[in-house]
Amino acid sequence: MRKTDIIRTVVVAFGGALTFAGLAGATDFQVNPVPALGQNAKDQMSFDETKTGPRVLFVGNSITLHGPRPQIGWTNNWGMAATSREKDYVHLLQRRIVAAQPEAQCCLLQVAGSFERAFFKPDWTCEKNFAWARAFKPDVIVLFFGANVPKDYDAGKMKAARTFGAALDSFLDYVDPEKRAFVLLSQGFYVRPKLDAEKASVAARRGCAFVNLEDIRSRADAHGKFNHPGDLGMQLIADRFWETMETQVRSFRRR
Repeated sequence: MRKTDIIRTVVVAFGGALTFAGLAGATDFQVNPVPALGQNAKDQMSFDETKTGPRVLFVGNSITLHGPRPQIGWTNNWGMAATSREKDYVHLLQRRIVAAQPEAQCCLLQVAGSFERAFFKPDWTCEKNFAWARAFKPDVIVLFFGANVPKDYDAGKMKAARTFGAALDSFLDYVDPEKRAFVLLSQGFYVRPKLDAEKASVAARRGCAFVNLEDIRSRADAHGKFNHPGDLGMQLIADRFWETMETQVRSFRRR
């Protein structure tokens, strides 16, 4: 198996029409113009139990993985809006991880629909949405999402069954029940003070690494098509995440 094939994600085709005005021309660098619906319907993964390297789980939204969506002008199947698969932050990090740990395995969990647009619902459960991620038994978890959480949540205008922070706690308790994984809890690419504060609180309470992206997300040259990170933005994000996880990845030994 080639190193570039380590990430294995099965994306189910979407149905239904979807339109959004002004996708390509956003000038406010803190606006996410990509609808949450239709990013990915389902994620699956496979891994080799005999490999001794760290298992790295990337949990994110369209910046982590967006399947083809011609209706909005996106025909690729990688992190939006890198110009090629090799230039999105996941694959940039994957190359570094595998160079440091040749038997490392990486998998993706796309949560635009299963977390960002659902955590506040009374019937939302981790068991229903993330059983395979728990089975993966990740050693490193990269949490990089939040943009598709309804703005009404930030404004306190919706009745939520739980807070975003409480949902993060539930997710981590479920996916990493033994609390042995090294967790990166990152700010989003867009400024969402309420979400960032809840992330920071969870990180402080659980001992996670809180990743600050203030200097990256405010840069005009870090934003590309659809106001998502372009190649430079992806590189800067990958660099920041690698700075945070490098020591743990290099020193990892399977017990």
